[in-house]
Amino acid sequence: MREKELRLALVFFGGISLAVYMHGISKEILKLVRASKALHAIANRAERLVAAYPAEAAQPDAECDTEGLYFELLREIGRKVELRVIVDVIAGASAGGINGVMLARALAHDLPLERLRELWLAEADVSQLLAREAKAKAWNKLFLVPFLWGAGHTRLLANIPEREVRRKLSLFLRSRWFKPPFDGLRMSELMLHAVRIMGEGEGSLLPTGMRLELFITLTDFAGYQQFIQIHDPPLIREREHRHILHFGYRRSPTGRVKSDFTLADAPALAFAARGTSSFPGAFPPARIVEMDALLERRGLEWPNRARFLARDFERYHRAGTDPELASFIDGSVLYNKPFSEAIQSIRGRPAYRQVDRRLVYVEPDPVMPPAFSGSHPPGFFAALKGALSDLPRHEPIAQELNWINGFNERVRRLQAVVEAARPEISGLVAGVATAEIDRPLTIEQIASWREAVNLRVRESAGFAYESYVRLKMSGARAFVARLILLACDLPSGSLAARAVSEIVDAWTRERGIVYGEGESAALGPERAAQNVAPPWVEFLLSFDAAYRMRRLSFLIQGQNRLYAMCDEAGLGSGTAQIVDRLKRDFYRCLEALRAYETAEFFAEETREAARELFATPPSAADAKDIEGYARSFAVRHGQALDALVGRIAREIDLAKATHDVDALLAGMDHGTSAPLVRREVLTNYLGFPFWDVLTISVTSWRDLGEFGEIRIDRISPEDVRFRGKSHGPGPLKGTSLAHFGAFFSRAYRENDYLLGRLHAVERLIEIVCDAAGSERYAGLVDVDAFKRRAFARILEAEEKHLPESRELIATLRRELVERGEPDSR
Repeated sequence: MREKELRLALVFFGGISLAVYMHGISKEILKLVRASKALHAIANRAERLVAAYPAEAAQPDAECDTEGLYFELLREIGRKVELRVIVDVIAGASAGGINGVMLARALAHDLPLERLRELWLAEADVSQLLAREAKAKAWNKLFLVPFLWGAGHTRLLANIPEREVRRKLSLFLRSRWFKPPFDGLRMSELMLHAVRIMGEGEGSLLPTGMRLELFITLTDFAGYQQFIQIHDPPLIREREHRHILHFGYRRSPTGRVKSDFTLADAPALAFAARGTSSFPGAFPPARIVEMDALLERRGLEWPNRARFLARDFERYHRAGTDPELASFIDGSVLYNKPFSEAIQSIRGRPAYRQVDRRLVYVEPDPVMPPAFSGSHPPGFFAALKGALSDLPRHEPIAQELNWINGFNERVRRLQAVVEAARPEISGLVAGVATAEIDRPLTIEQIASWREAVNLRVRESAGFAYESYVRLKMSGARAFVARLILLACDLPSGSLAARAVSEIVDAWTRERGIVYGEGESAALGPERAAQNVAPPWVEFLLSFDAAYRMRRLSFLIQGQNRLYAMCDEAGLGSGTAQIVDRLKRDFYRCLEALRAYETAEFFAEETREAARELFATPPSAADAKDIEGYARSFAVRHGQALDALVGRIAREIDLAKATHDVDALLAGMDHGTSAPLVRREVLTNYLGFPFWDVLTISVTSWRDLGEFGEIRIDRISPEDVRFRGKSHGPGPLKGTSLAHFGAFFSRAYRENDYLLGRLHAVERLIEIVCDAAGSERYAGLVDVDAFKRRAFARILEAEEKHLPESRELIATLRRELVERGEPDSR
């Protein structure tokens, strides 16, 4: 039985009052993930195929409705392919940022979102959000009342027949002017309440060993100063206004949990939700001191405050700016569609099974602002509003989507190169590995074959080997510089970082650790017999961690190829489990290598020696001739550099890392491992130097990870197929009044929340089935029937909570009957 993971990276756009619509979508995503976890928690596969959604899988405050249908869908597909659904990346801005915060916390600690429904429906109202001192009294601006009602027959209220909306719009327009009408402290209070009422869960919807990352965009109104290196002058000052808050969750295989989503982190999460949604002009800017005041008023603590400020505002501290006094406005002002953070987070993520990676973005209002023709230029206010609000919020995503398309194209090209060279490389490996690889092997035998293959590569690669080694040397020098920066706690991109890089280069030249023309001859049999290697070889053996990472990534990618090979060969689930186990072991080795790139890895003595050596940063005068400064430093402090680099080499001990992989492969169980698996894994391992020479100049292990493509899916009202052409996609009420519409009517909020759930359930069922592959679930699943049942179940579950939507629910029920679904009542 093939096992597969559907990995979702979510991007939530801004939308102001359309946050209610996105809440409905978030709720469905959570229900799908919860159903997936419940299904795969059943260890016995025979029992899994006949099981129903277990009642104990629900949280005490959770309402179960579509969970059972998702469970059934995954169970039926599981007769051909066992598909597990996981959300591991979320990025959000503005209203999308609020939903990202709440969904991430629910996923991290298996918490319900049900109690947030009433908070959105009852509290996300203009009457609740208006500042008390700003709210209009009966006599405020009475002169406007005739104008407002008269405007109802012209443009302002012409399309607003609802009395509630007209009344609250009148209240809003007669309230405080020239200051934000909405109450920032009240918004902070609502966000804190929302985070806290979710509770404190004991479990998680993330599998062991996997991490969840949340990225929330903010806009710092004043910004902070940073220095940028250019040629002349060597340093210039720039002001940065875009800011990203980063939260994470991970449960290690040992059971240790590192989480930024606990109740102790509630104030930080609430601040993120408040800050990212502080729409300019409507809400006052968000400030950390505002959250402090709220907590003091309510008698609450913020245990992780110092950690939050140190982790998420490091650049502020380096710039000498106090983040506690900074004023943050809506994250969508400069960064409404945070694809980049999601994409960066996706790369290099571990996956212990075959993966279908999806980037799913939620776009509640994909309609672009009207374009003005040359004959009808925008007026003064239209141009001002467009420049300050509309155009930044509708920034194009073509660049990000084109990057993903380019990434997928590089993946396909790399796979083609690897597969084209496979027959020849397999033959070369077979010529070196003279013993039967299907028999038990020793660590020493594998190590000797590995060295023999390296010699063969040097002999057969010709001129390509010269540039290959130079690239490896450059990477190793950069790795040493990076480790020194970590040990010294110096920021990358700074003048000090540039100086360290130049110093390492100068030191290697001073010590003769260079590779020149014909140097590969120095590795011939005569030199090998003397057991003496040139300095550059020793340097690579000590610091070429990137090569070992690429090799492990290649082995992991090979496991993905093995899934298909085992499937085609008709091998059973036991073989697939062996492939899974090997893949997990390879990731464990890869994680051990990545641990070197953390400051905590090094002993305090090493860090102290590095800090002492680089205690004096280069001056602005030094920056004018940074290479000369580096040469002088390398000469003056040569012995101290020798000692520091030697200490670092001993601590990372790459020879041990290589030995561990040799031991892992030698330890493959010959009694249970299929010969196909053993041959494929050993061929990939021993033959990797050949592939590396071919591909090192065109790819990076960090960029391509498992060499898997990223597919893009969207959830928006435009993508809905359920209601048919005669009824249209079902308009969202929150798009009215410049996206503030749902703040003026509970009926509007109920409409958008319900449509959010319906739109999401349809798209999620489609995404799940697409990931399984039509050839997999054909004959097992009636997709349209599942959709109709899911719609009916949502309507039945929500009817009692949505008193203002009875007419809409009745209409939707009639449509279901027309489509063949019996009335759920």
